[in-house]
This record gives sequence, structure tokens and C-alpha cells, in this order.
Amino acid sequence: MWIITVFEQQDVRTFEYTNKGEATKALQKLNENAILSYIM
Repeated sequence: MWIITVFEQQDVRTFEYTNKGEATKALQKLNENAILSYIM
């Protein structure tokens, strides 16, 4: 599972993806502090 974690001022949001390609596309659209992680 691929996870995008977005760090905002006081919040942390996460988005889950099963496909790395989808997660990478979503990450490119974010103009925020975000990281992409893989969790088994």
C-alpha cells in the first residue's frame, strides 16, 4: 500500500493508494509538504 502523508500547519492528512503510479500522480498535484511511503 502506498501512502501520501501531507503535513499542514497543525494537521497531518494521509491518502492510501494500491498502485504506485496513481500515488505518484496524486503526489505531483500537491503543492504542499508531502511524502510518499510504502507500507507492507
